[in-house]
Amino acid sequence: MTSLEEYETKTRLSLLAAQAWLDRPRLFAMYGLHHDPEGPPILGWGIEFEGREDALFYLPVGSVTHHTVSAARVAERYSRLGDMHIAWFDSVEPDEH
Repeated sequence: MTSLEEYETKTRLSLLAAQAWLDRPRLFAMYGLHHDPEGPPILGWGIEFEGREDALFYLPVGSVTHHTVSAARVAERYSRLGDMHIAWFDSVEPDEH
């Protein structure tokens, strides 16, 4: 490989690395308590790709995976079962009380 080709390859890889960082997905958890007091707690994790209307959500109970447009849509769907909350992992950690 010539030095020009090496330079172009390094430049392209550098641009891709920057793009990967800028377009990185956001990690979240969704949790809540069933409206039915006998129902199990609801807890799952997901990944949302902002600006693309694309999200994946995994609920360990039943090994369920959903593909939808956003974390908010996941919470909306499960709000029929209980009061849902979303925690974003890129925000400040919650206070431990």
